[in-house]
Amino acid sequence: MKLTLLTSRLGSDLEVSLAAALADEAQALAKALRDTFATAPGGPHSHPWQRSGTLHASIEVAISETEAVIGSNDPVALYQEHGGPTLPPRPSFGPLAATAGPGIAHRLGQIAHDAIAPLNGK
Repeated sequence: MKLTLLTSRLGSDLEVSLAAALADEAQALAKALRDTFATAPGGPHSHPWQRSGTLHASIEVAISETEAVIGSNDPVALYQEHGGPTLPPRPSFGPLAATAGPGIAHRLGQIAHDAIAPLNGK
């Protein structure tokens, strides 16, 4: 097999695999973030930002072939994350991303490795 054909096929297959895995990882991370805001509106809880369920409902995921963005369109999320003049910071996005990031990078790297490894012996 010509090298250009091989790299073309590998590139296409790898790109599709990584894009699918990235989408799965982004959805899982968004679910974990929503779970931090999961107390039912009006339900018992000790976190005032969970009272209305607005933050939970505002978590969105935008995915392209090469990146995923997880965030909120609710302006309250910014104040919860960073605090304000009378509100202490209650970060959720940053700590979750910092905790999940290495595992996500490892799993995506494993997909790339698994796609390339069989070529090593040929």
